[in-house]
Amino acid sequence: METLCYFSEAEDKRFTDLVIRYNSMDDDNEEKLHLENRIKERTMILLYLIPQRNMYLGEEDAGGFFLEIQKDIESIISSFRITGATYNSYLQQTCRYRCMRYMRRQKKKDSLENALIFSDMTIHDEEYLDTASAVSESVTPYETQDWSDDIDRMDLGELSMHIIMQRNEGKCREETIAELELATHLRKARTRRQFLEFLLALPCTETQGFIAGVSRLLHTDYKTVAKFYALRHDALMNEHGDEIRFLEELAGRHWKILAKIGTATVNADTPEEKAIMIDRYLKMKRVYERRLSDLMKARSGLTHYTISTLLGVSRPMVSADIKKMKMLLNHFMDDM
Repeated sequence: METLCYFSEAEDKRFTDLVIRYNSMDDDNEEKLHLENRIKERTMILLYLIPQRNMYLGEEDAGGFFLEIQKDIESIISSFRITGATYNSYLQQTCRYRCMRYMRRQKKKDSLENALIFSDMTIHDEEYLDTASAVSESVTPYETQDWSDDIDRMDLGELSMHIIMQRNEGKCREETIAELELATHLRKARTRRQFLEFLLALPCTETQGFIAGVSRLLHTDYKTVAKFYALRHDALMNEHGDEIRFLEELAGRHWKILAKIGTATVNADTPEEKAIMIDRYLKMKRVYERRLSDLMKARSGLTHYTISTLLGVSRPMVSADIKKMKMLLNHFMDDM
């Protein structure tokens, strides 16, 4: 059956009636045992497709979410009751709630949690909708350097040095004492370099609010920081693009294999055959989880070696600088 048929109104109504009939049967009813495999298989497919179709999750997140929710498939099916909602609508509501919890947990498990916390503390979208004009007034270029060239002509290394060598002598716009103290630290060229090294090493977590927060702390105009992130994205794709595309394709293939084994497990005729398929499923699940882990690593920021080349410092110094910056940010996080 075509994927779209799963979501057609007629098919949804037909399958809703089937699940309602299944849940009304006694456990020893032979017809219920026959329907169980069909309903489980369809539910597995829908729980994988709905997060991508309705919540716009990528294959990586949808696969991870499915691995978590699959253990609850039986209870999800048995909990469906006559309420006027169709089975697809019921699964969509279930996925929406569970997806939100799953994605929150994934963020907490992120090895670069500092980046996400820093993003949260620098989001001020309402006040900084016109950040370019709001922040640019407080920027004073470093006097001994001639950075009058258009930033559009700069590469990532040149623009990074441009930001590092800027310093602010104007009025501060920070909203809290902690932000003011952090911004004061970031007036020093060495600390600004450490901060940029930290940003270059982060995965792609930036939003408009994040960029606004960075521009405010560095007292650099929004356009410059936005250009910095555009160039960083290009550098990331040059460094990891082929690997990311390969791992996405590989993870997709492994997911399809995992789904087929899962279906075969549900449809196993004997306990012995079911035990064999469960063993295969668990092995393939570990392979798929490794692919997701590899993909997450590939989507991380620039390597310390690349950063050292861009900024003209040694790789060990980059590693030490990033460690120092994390410690500095941790010091200010509680007050922000």
